[in-house]
Amino acid sequence: MSASTIRKAKKLVDSGGVERIDDDLYQIKSSSDPDKSYFVTSVSCECPGFKNFYKFHHGKGLKANCSHLEAVRIFKENKSL
Repeated sequence: MSASTIRKAKKLVDSGGVERIDDDLYQIKSSSDPDKSYFVTSVSCECPGFKNFYKFHHGKGLKANCSHLEAVRIFKENKSL
């Protein structure tokens, strides 16, 4: 995962851009458009970056990720501390 993705995810968490809706459902603000948000679970996101991940990284053995998924991971870690 890129340093940029992690940096964006931390910024989303620190700015209050992560809202827990249900046990494994979160609403995360877009890092590029303040009028947009995405629904995210621990394994998927509806953002274009996640949807297009395999198109750009096909065959590299990587698991799809985006700043929103990483933000959920960081949010959960912070809540368990």
